[in-house]
Order: sequence, then structure tokens, then C-alpha cells
Amino acid sequence: MRISKPQIEVALAAALFLLNGANVLPLPPLAQQEPSPAGSSTGASPSTGAASAGASADTGEAAPRQPRAKTEEEFAEYQRFIKETDADKQIQLIDDFLLHFPDSELREYAFQAATQAFQVKNDFSAVRTYGELTLGENEDNLVALLVLASAIPERTSKNDPESEEDLAEAEDYAHRILDLMTRMPQPAGVTPARWEQTKREAASTAHASLGMVNLIREDFFQAEEEFKMSADLASAPDPVTFYRLGLSYSFQRKFDEALEALDRSDAVGGVRVGPRDLVAEAKDFVQKSRDAEGSPAPESQSPYPPAQ
Repeated sequence: MRISKPQIEVALAAALFLLNGANVLPLPPLAQQEPSPAGSSTGASPSTGAASAGASADTGEAAPRQPRAKTEEEFAEYQRFIKETDADKQIQLIDDFLLHFPDSELREYAFQAATQAFQVKNDFSAVRTYGELTLGENEDNLVALLVLASAIPERTSKNDPESEEDLAEAEDYAHRILDLMTRMPQPAGVTPARWEQTKREAASTAHASLGMVNLIREDFFQAEEEFKMSADLASAPDPVTFYRLGLSYSFQRKFDEALEALDRSDAVGGVRVGPRDLVAEAKDFVQKSRDAEGSPAPESQSPYPPAQ
């Protein structure tokens, strides 16, 4: 279920900006070509892992050799699926590419592009499959980590038979993002200010995911802490983060703090599912609970939707 523009879109855009300033993957050089200068759209690797985007701006050391297309035909097919903007057509082009070049060095980027295309289609099962395939090629692929850390708890309910395994997996991905941000070098051609913003957006997404994991686990204090960190790191206020922060407060009977967080969610767009205004419903519940001297309403009366 999608309840607002997901925060991950901001983090993904920031991560992809590091490569070529647009929300598309850049083109790798052909194997027989000399790499283009760092920062150019044709010479930059499409990797978003720890050694991506050319030399480190801090050390000046050359990045490890990046994957390349071996033939003109492979390069042309890669260009076709990277430049395609229609999700269904892109998925078909990726399938064709993987069929024609099963041993391509560019498999990571084909899997990553498929992950993002299936995310557009809201196909969670395929997102998870291709995200895991991407990480199988490169465990530090930032885009796949961001997508999976966010998507898994969004689709997990406490009553699911494998909920704890799923939540533990999402938790691991979120912590890997935070670790990656501490060791990923500043890419060449990216200003320190832009790099700091990118790291903060990625960390904000990771903490939002950890908040959701703990909200589902009913560890409301830890959920509160994670959502507060996410909100502090984000470059723009996210209504879903403040809504969930409000829920975390309310379940701890911190009613004044809950209403403040819900008001902040409302001020930046609120959260709606179809005709339902979830922020308004939550505020009404909190106000009634506070007026009743903090006595929690019976669980069956809670208007809150499932955590996902």
C-alpha cells in the first residue's frame, strides 16, 4: 500500500545524482575504449557502491576497474534499457539483455534497473527478487539497499508468519546503508555540500526504515528515536515520517508530543489512503485519549491502519 510519495524517492535521486546528475544510470565505456574523464556521462561507471563514480575526492586515488561492455552490441542493448522510461518496456529490454549477454559485467546494473522498474509498477515480489540479485553482484549497491530497506517493512505485518525474518532482513539493510555512508568516499566532481546532503538523505531513509521495523515490533520508544533521527536528517519534511512519529508517541501515551508530530505531518501534506485522512483519524483518537486522562482506548477501537 502506498500512502504518500515515499521518502526513498528523495534518497534515490540523491544517490543517482552522484553519477551523472539525473535520475538515470550513466553509460559504461566499451571494453576497447579508454575511460572518459571522471564525471563524464559516458565514462562514469553505473555502480552506486563504495567505489563508484571515479576517484575519491578526498584521496585522489583511482577507483578500482569498473565493469564494461565487451562489444558494441552489448553496449547498444545496455543503452536501450537504461534510456527507456516506460517501466514495462524497460523490463522487457532488460530481459532481452540478460538473455543475450548472460555473462555480462553489467549484470548488476541490469538487475538494479529492473528493481527500480518493478518499484514503479508496485510489484513488491519482483522488487525484492531483483534487489537481492543486485546485491548478489555488489553487496554495497546503495540503490538496492535503499529500496529493500524501505520496501520490506512497508509490506510486512506483525501477523505475517515470517514477519520477524522479514523485519530482521530490512533492519540489516538499513544498518548496511548507515555503515556504507561512513566509508563511501566522496566521488570526484561532487561538491562537499552535495555529498553531505546525499549522505544525510540516505541515512534519513535508513532511520525511517528502522523506525517502521520497530513500530511493527511494537518497540515504540525505539521507533520514536529512529523517526526523530530520520526527520532531523531529511532535507525536506516528510509527512509519513511525522505521522508515524505521532503514532509512536501516542502508543506511549505521550499525547502532546503525538499531536505536535501529527500537526507537522498535516502541515506538509498529511497522509491519505483513498478517502481516509489517516492524520485526522489519529489526531481524533489522541485527543479523545488525552481528554480521558490518558486512558488508552480498547484495541478494537483504534482507528490506526496496520503498520504497513
